[in-house]
Amino acid sequence: MSILVRDRIFYKKLLTISVPIALQNLITFGVSMMDTVMVGQVGEVQLTAASLAGQIGFIYMIINFGLSSGCGILTAQFWGKKDTESIRMVMNMAYRLAVSIAAAFTLAALLLSEQLMRIYTVDEAVIAEGVRYLRVVGLTYVLYGFTLVSLGILRTVGTVNISVVIYSVSFVVNVFFNWVFIFGNLGAPALGIVGAALGTLIARVAEFLLVCWFLFFRENQICFRPRHFLGRIRREIWSSYGRYGIPVLCNEVCWSIGNSMTAVVMGRVGSEMVAANSIAGVVSQFASVLVQGVANSAAVITGNTIGAGEYEKAKKQAGTFAALSILFGLLAAGLVLATRTAAVDFYNVSDSTKALAHQMMTVLAGVCFFQSVGSVNLIGTLRGGGDSRFVLMCDVGSLWAFAVPAGFLTGLVFHWPAAVVYLFLRIDEAVKAVACLLRLISGKWVRDVTQ
Repeated sequence: MSILVRDRIFYKKLLTISVPIALQNLITFGVSMMDTVMVGQVGEVQLTAASLAGQIGFIYMIINFGLSSGCGILTAQFWGKKDTESIRMVMNMAYRLAVSIAAAFTLAALLLSEQLMRIYTVDEAVIAEGVRYLRVVGLTYVLYGFTLVSLGILRTVGTVNISVVIYSVSFVVNVFFNWVFIFGNLGAPALGIVGAALGTLIARVAEFLLVCWFLFFRENQICFRPRHFLGRIRREIWSSYGRYGIPVLCNEVCWSIGNSMTAVVMGRVGSEMVAANSIAGVVSQFASVLVQGVANSAAVITGNTIGAGEYEKAKKQAGTFAALSILFGLLAAGLVLATRTAAVDFYNVSDSTKALAHQMMTVLAGVCFFQSVGSVNLIGTLRGGGDSRFVLMCDVGSLWAFAVPAGFLTGLVFHWPAAVVYLFLRIDEAVKAVACLLRLISGKWVRDVTQ
């Protein structure tokens, strides 16, 4: 396998896709940081409650990511064949599935909010605040699902700049209304954690309206229009999604539930660990913005190349992506170490929580390196290449076989220090990194999903 591709067009396409996605992720990082900082100013209980209640939204987001990624395997390769009719059918299918998923999560958030919070914590004050937050945020799920699926599929045909515009507007809207409703500015009532949820709801409405405007009136490559919601979906589209897309969806469902189990461990270890993890999570987002851009580029470019029938070229490109994953992993690790001390000073939390967050970010530096290798090669190249079943086994298997049981044992049975528990909760990243590199070297991952 060649280490580096010597093709200027390849690198131009890599930059064209990865830079806007990195900017989008940077904006998302800004939203997360401002949310945690603003809610953290209200108090540590509210920060913990918002973090744990956000696990439901996180599971929902990851499921939609799985839905759009599974469809993206098909649309990326159909785009390589310039088959826009099939892409519109895949989008129609994705929207139908997204609405069904959103309805289930919305009902759960509205009707079962207290029961959901009790999964993560036994602290009554945290549960009460989390219920208030969840009942407002639950109203965003249908809108957010439509946005995620739309932008995810548009990305596979090279339309990435619009996501930067949409999330930039969303960032401004979210921060502004957080400032208004959390703290009671401009004559509004000071709603605290509910104000944060309300700011998120208004931002999701803005995202949804902008996506509809672009998709139905401005986008001219796929040309998906409202009438296509009622269009027929060919049986082979459903069949291809069942074979290649459903494993991706199952992958993300099982992974998100497993990741949520790590939140259960943290919630029962104590609210300090939850708050510290929230701080560390924001730093992780910041450190990995470029990694996620490269990972998305790997999925799109690999899918387009295989769809065009250039299988050997795809394997050569995979070598370059593997080298980039190591390089960006080292950069991400260094960035975490460089910013860990300054990051905790943004938050109004106890000294013990700050000390724990600092320790966890030391562990996080190593995690970010392995996460980069796994994201680019596993979620990027291998999934884009149609090898979704291997990705499912590797991603979910490592989490449930290593991280979840190790976290429960060290945190809830042995009661080891929180930073050590955090290390074991993230041990799956190292396992995935090794496994995906071995799979790449084997060359058995190339699948043309359109045939």
